[in-house]
Amino acid sequence: MVKELKKNVDIHINYVDIQKLGDKLSKYNLLLISSRKLMLNNKRLFPRTRVNIKVGFEFVKWNEADLDHCKTSYEASITDISAKGANLSELPDIDKGVLKKLSTGESKIRLNFSLYTDHDPINTFARLIWHQQTGKEDIDKTQYGFEFIDIPGTAFERIKKFVESAGN
Repeated sequence: MVKELKKNVDIHINYVDIQKLGDKLSKYNLLLISSRKLMLNNKRLFPRTRVNIKVGFEFVKWNEADLDHCKTSYEASITDISAKGANLSELPDIDKGVLKKLSTGESKIRLNFSLYTDHDPINTFARLIWHQQTGKEDIDKTQYGFEFIDIPGTAFERIKKFVESAGN
């Protein structure tokens, strides 16, 4: 059975249910995207790639509109990126008050990073989607998932091309 959904005008999503008889694995939900790429159990609309990019950031109020202005920026690392968001680590300790403001949408984060050293930086805002504590090799780290918001179209395309080229 195939169900077709239209998502955003140019992306067609097909959900396919496959049943294997006599097998422990009885059902898969496969996501077929119009680019003909098959993604198993991945709800992302844009591919991601692992990176190690230094990023300047600043916490700002939700109504902040100036992308190019960082009064007191901190530094962190982007560990993976897509055209819609990034996973950040090595953020300085975020107290519970700041985390609550980010989680409730009272605050957002202003990001400044370069995909390549000889290119103009990308400036955008992002909102916190998730955070989780990881304990690898006796080192506790917290990972933060941010979704880009108010991203200029040219920056979106630059990130998209960067991720596509990294996947080849």
